[in-house]
Amino acid sequence: MKKITLDTFMDFRMLSSLTFSPDGGKLAYLLTEIDREKKEYVSRLHLRSGGEDRPMVSDGRIGEFFFEDEDHLLFATDPRGEKKKEKDEEEEKDATTVLYRLPLAGGEAVKALELPLDAGEFRLLPDGDLLMTGEISTDNPDLYLLTGDKRKKALEKIDGEKDYEVLTESPFVYNGRGLIQGKRSALFIWRAKEKKLRRLTGKTMDVGTFRVHGKEVWYSGVNFRNRRPNRDCLYRLDLETGKSEQVLGPRLMISALEFIGDTPVVVGADGKRFGDSENPCFYTFDPRSRELKLLCEADESLGYGMLTDVEYGSARFTGSDGDYLYFPALDRDGCRLKRIGLDGRIETVVSTGGLISDFDVRGGRAVFAGLLDMKLPELYAAEKGGPRCLTSWNTAVLEDTYVAQPQPLTAELDGEEIDGWVLLPEDYDPQKKYPAVLDIHGGPKCAYGPVFFHEMQAWAARGYIVFFCNPHGSDGRGNAFSYLDLQWGGIDYRQIMAFTDRVLEAYPAVDAGRLCCTGGSYGGYMSNWILGHTDRFCCIATQRSIANWVSMYGLSDIPPVSSFEICSADPYSEKGFEEMWEVSPLKYVRNAKTPTLIIHSEEDYRCPIAEGYQLYTALVYLRVPARMVVFHGENHELSRTGKPAHRLRRLEEITGWFDRYAK
Repeated sequence: MKKITLDTFMDFRMLSSLTFSPDGGKLAYLLTEIDREKKEYVSRLHLRSGGEDRPMVSDGRIGEFFFEDEDHLLFATDPRGEKKKEKDEEEEKDATTVLYRLPLAGGEAVKALELPLDAGEFRLLPDGDLLMTGEISTDNPDLYLLTGDKRKKALEKIDGEKDYEVLTESPFVYNGRGLIQGKRSALFIWRAKEKKLRRLTGKTMDVGTFRVHGKEVWYSGVNFRNRRPNRDCLYRLDLETGKSEQVLGPRLMISALEFIGDTPVVVGADGKRFGDSENPCFYTFDPRSRELKLLCEADESLGYGMLTDVEYGSARFTGSDGDYLYFPALDRDGCRLKRIGLDGRIETVVSTGGLISDFDVRGGRAVFAGLLDMKLPELYAAEKGGPRCLTSWNTAVLEDTYVAQPQPLTAELDGEEIDGWVLLPEDYDPQKKYPAVLDIHGGPKCAYGPVFFHEMQAWAARGYIVFFCNPHGSDGRGNAFSYLDLQWGGIDYRQIMAFTDRVLEAYPAVDAGRLCCTGGSYGGYMSNWILGHTDRFCCIATQRSIANWVSMYGLSDIPPVSSFEICSADPYSEKGFEEMWEVSPLKYVRNAKTPTLIIHSEEDYRCPIAEGYQLYTALVYLRVPARMVVFHGENHELSRTGKPAHRLRRLEEITGWFDRYAK
């Protein structure tokens, strides 16, 4: 059989942005693959109708799209770098977003609309007007209105000031975006008859999620000038007058907003018991009395918490259809697509032992993209008898290829059962001895599961036993289990070590002298913690990690209030400082003996690169074998959506480090 190699991921196809047509007869989605020659992602628009799939646009630069009607799609593409055929169209050079109209019956896409701003999240209104979000700057919120020489001068001024930044707000960075000083997401409307673009929200308002209901737009947002609040307000906007009113004060972190009939349903958490990572509850909101009423406190792990490195593109968080609000949720034994009605009862629409990565529902018919049965992404129909596979985009990729099947294994510690899995090499012989890799997930409020994970499969194909688990702090088992309040480096570390012991007990073929450890983000934090607390591993590869909570405070896009999960006091107080230092891996670095590879991205604003630099400097000073690889032009998402060449180099570095010390 063929083996999965370090570069096999370049042959995978990934599915995203599932969107039903208005009557539900057609389904559009993006199919993303990697051009091996150019080492770049290519996203193509596909249409599924009558049980068949066909490509609609082949240029590979498709962004957001939506149905204009049953016979036409509108899609956005990035015009930067595109050769302009008409040199006299000066204004086109400034158009940040261009929409094209595509006839579904056949024919070429034609330009439909140019928008002089970075726009997205489009909603077509019944009268042909177009609602959207757009990025603005508080210094110049009406740049979109300028034309001709005025626009040219304004753009020249912005260009002349690009070498410096004046900070007056916090937070001021965001991973994947860089400095966000003065940047806001505003609501805009394109008046089709007047051919005019109008901003609907104030220059200091940052819009979160929004929904159109009749002649109103309901949206969450925060209005701030200096310090961004960590609770959202709810607003109602009259499309006829363009005026907004606040209908709910800053009580919740609002994750989603939907309508069931005429009833607004707010999905959010107040964080009073389990902090900023608290699972959201479902509330109904009465527009007349302005009463927020708890519909269901379900303790559901909403979203796509199960991890893989085989995803690319955007995904729907919630959706409404008929009498229900639909949402993906992670349960302990797999992902579910669920729904809730106004009676507060939650039903499971479809259960999977794998991962759901996106979905849409129309007329009670639900389709989702997912990784099931250790297969690569495909489209599935959610049916009463279970998921039914609709496509075979990735069937040939793994044909006649060994895929290690996750062997479930549990460990128990501190009164909790820890779920985990083990991947065995092909032709595994229990009489032989094998090197092994402990892979620790990020989050910590995420989870591993029995789904295809390329890097783990690649290591198993090279003769490593790979094992991974979901310790306390992981997602899918309710708030109490996922909450790590003041326990970082404590219960989680002990449970990971207990699971490691359990693997050695269950699989004596694992060579205890050739154990490798790796992890990213929280997994990087825990790898660093392991570095200072045990020398049982022959080598460590820590990625996008945290080494020093004290220095990380104020540099990351993680909200400062989240520090109270590791610090019970004011972080600027002596007690707060001591508590943060107590759970910082750097405090224990003098105990380090294990050869350590540090992988970090220069533009990582989730776990800033200073964390990696500090750890590297300490290890060199202490004469511990160390190597640091810095990726320019990458952020926290390197391993998942980084440039393909960089993703491959990352895997080569980590695997080379393992091979050096474990083989």
